Amino acid sequence: MTTSGEPTDADPPVDLSVGGIEDRAAERTAVDAEFSAFYRADFSRLVGFLILVGAGREDAADAAQETMRKLHQKWREVRHPKTWARTTGRRVLIRALRSPREQDLGESPEPAAGHLVGDHAMWESLECDEVLAILRELPPCQRQALALTFDAFSPAEIAQILDVPAVQVRGNLARARRTAVTVLEKRKRERQ
Repeated sequence: MTTSGEPTDADPPVDLSVGGIEDRAAERTAVDAEFSAFYRADFSRLVGFLILVGAGREDAADAAQETMRKLHQKWREVRHPKTWARTTGRRVLIRALRSPREQDLGESPEPAAGHLVGDHAMWESLECDEVLAILRELPPCQRQALALTFDAFSPAEIAQILDVPAVQVRGNLARARRTAVTVLEKRKRERQ
């Protein structure tokens, strides 16, 4: 448009016909339905992932909700929504935890029994609280890699989410598993 408000040849035509409006409304309805299905399937898994990386239940739910709000706005642009949600969820959580309004960061995460995901044999026999206690003893990079593994991401996908080389992810996973086994054995000895 020119400064006078008149359309120019460079402006795309705007379809104001009833059919054009109906087409856009139908497309919006389809997009909303796709996003709603994703939201229902993935929201609790995203909360679980954020708890596994160290957030309390309330902080994780808030970060997941903010992430989903942002994803809804970008739904047509995002090719891999699950990966995008994990990457953005981590960033939203980090920003929230750095905010001065947040409580002490040393507070331990709340139990997340309904949110633990993955079918890894080493973890299946453990109680949720015990898994969270073990994860809290891991350095953040190892904890994040292991939490994403629980959420069924491959090392290559984890590398993309964490923006690090895949070889570094595999190393962090190996160290995390070794540390977890050591912590688990130590806890078993203490119970005896």
